[in-house]
Amino acid sequence: MIYIDKKTYPYCYIEEKKFDWGEPYDDITPIFNLSIDPDLSDIEFTIEVLGKNNFKINLEKLYNILVNREENDRIENCNTPILNRDFLLNNIHTYLSVNLNSTSPWKKHYGEHMENVYESLHLESIEESINRKLLLDRKFY
Repeated sequence: MIYIDKKTYPYCYIEEKKFDWGEPYDDITPIFNLSIDPDLSDIEFTIEVLGKNNFKINLEKLYNILVNREENDRIENCNTPILNRDFLLNNIHTYLSVNLNSTSPWKKHYGEHMENVYESLHLESIEESINRKLLLDRKFY
């Protein structure tokens, strides 16, 4: 049986499967919104991906990095000076506010103790599918 879990944001496909030995499990596949302007700067693009897909943990990390002006120390491949810091911080704050009461599929289906792990795995798969590196805090990723 396949269904869409609309109680999470982003929504996700849930397919009920069974291991070879018969034990049931759910295969969970988030439905990501990747319709983002490719001409955005790397940092703006990253914020859009994180915000439109409810990656709260990484949005909060990015917010703190930008507030503390630590992007050159903590973000790999962040070579462009940040000239629109207030605009970026406002965008992050807006996404965090909008997603405040939304539950991500990785948090709902795997629990808070695994949320960061699954968030990271999904971000890696997004980078592969769009063939573009996101500006993330890779030291804790």
